[in-house]
Amino acid sequence: MVIADTPDTKRSLSLVAYDEIKTMILNLHLKPGASITEMWLIERLQMSRTPIREALYRLQQEHFVELAPRKGWFVSDIKLTDIKELYVIREALEGISARHAAERISDDELVNMEQYLDSLQVLLEEDEESVDDPGDSIHNLIFRFSGNDLINEVMCIHLERLQMFHLITSSLPGRKYQSWIEHREIFFALKARDGELAENVMRKHIRSSLESLLQSLIENKIDYQKAINQSRPGQLK
Repeated sequence: MVIADTPDTKRSLSLVAYDEIKTMILNLHLKPGASITEMWLIERLQMSRTPIREALYRLQQEHFVELAPRKGWFVSDIKLTDIKELYVIREALEGISARHAAERISDDELVNMEQYLDSLQVLLEEDEESVDDPGDSIHNLIFRFSGNDLINEVMCIHLERLQMFHLITSSLPGRKYQSWIEHREIFFALKARDGELAENVMRKHIRSSLESLLQSLIENKIDYQKAINQSRPGQLK
């Protein structure tokens, strides 16, 4: 049954539709370049055309979808220039966060990080696909100890599309193990309380991730179903 609109529910339904559609895009359930019809969304989300259309126009303003004349709605394609620009921002912000975290992170958290990384080595060598990317929790921890709430806001609000790219890179063969090696380097810099080194190895890690992503796009080696399987409810990178 499609939910009918009333003045009280119209705005909330529009927000629900916006969140649902954006989540499908970020988690790659709607692939870049895929066609989206309003009727399909009406059936899937069980609501009327008005809130869905409002959600699509909002997503268009944020460059998640595009409206082609006489063709309809499409998920925005992945553009190499967009990726490079986002990763420039990511490298700068995460590099600064790592530098500050080296001074602030607690000894207990460093012990936990070391134990976590040690526990992943055998798992990654035996069955890489079954293991979560080792960087997911470590990046969140570094942001928490960066002492800069504004950096967290920028990463969470303006760089949501990084989640989609993160899923793609995590699905590439050998990338999780390489990420584990790179995060070991970040850990040792944090443990040494060397802010400059922590920033440098974090920037190196982000550039490595970007290179893997760009190479997979250029060579058209993306396995979208495998990338979808990497997603976790509520995961945002």
